[in-house]
Amino acid sequence: MRSPLAFILAAACPCIAQAAVVNIDFSAGSAPITYAGQAAAADPAGSAAIWNAVGRDGSKDRVAQPALVDSLGVSTSITLSLGISGSHASVDGDLEHSGGYDALMSDYVYVNSGSSSLVTTSTGVISGLGAFDVYDLYFYGQGDKFAGNTFAGQNSLFTIGGTSRQTSWDGVQGGDGSLAEGTEYVKFTVSADADGRIEFLWSNVVAGVNTDADADGSASRYAGFNALQIVHNPSPIPEASSALLAGLGALGLLRRRR
Repeated sequence: MRSPLAFILAAACPCIAQAAVVNIDFSAGSAPITYAGQAAAADPAGSAAIWNAVGRDGSKDRVAQPALVDSLGVSTSITLSLGISGSHASVDGDLEHSGGYDALMSDYVYVNSGSSSLVTTSTGVISGLGAFDVYDLYFYGQGDKFAGNTFAGQNSLFTIGGTSRQTSWDGVQGGDGSLAEGTEYVKFTVSADADGRIEFLWSNVVAGVNTDADADGSASRYAGFNALQIVHNPSPIPEASSALLAGLGALGLLRRRR
């Protein structure tokens, strides 16, 4: 039979299960190449991590993907909807084609404002999450042109709850072989709402309008969105010392009552 202290400490210090990861690779073309393996987020599946290939919903200007699987291939309740202008597959350009990330970064969905002086914003919704649970979201956002082109500057501005973060370019054509926060991707740590939803905004970058500067000083009417990782953060355990004190205090009360 377990002692009262064992029960108290078990309740005060719950075990943390390994975080579930859902990976989404936005695809384009009739024969898209889907990435497999680990990217920026730590993934329990490692090099065997599975990615959902998500493309344009027929001829509609949206992505609507139900029944996403996690990185181990297990079905989840998580769904994604996202407004887009189109999708594109690139075999060259300035985005991250090296380091084994070609399949991840070479195709993407995009928004198009129609002018490099105008901003357009699309809304994305992740649903089927745990109510009030905390998630790390990794947004990968690079188009295929950053220099020497009238469309140069194809990074993205992502916004959640009034906080905006912008992707950029490492300045190396074809990429430098790594995925860096603030360059290929940006990261948010946020809570789902009572309905298990997280809403985000996604915009093209126009220097002096919706951001301080673009990656190479160029505005663009396009914004690329290559991939998304959704990482479930388990609830943090109480601080060890405070949990222990609470447990000992409760044990003292039990002994007094006896």
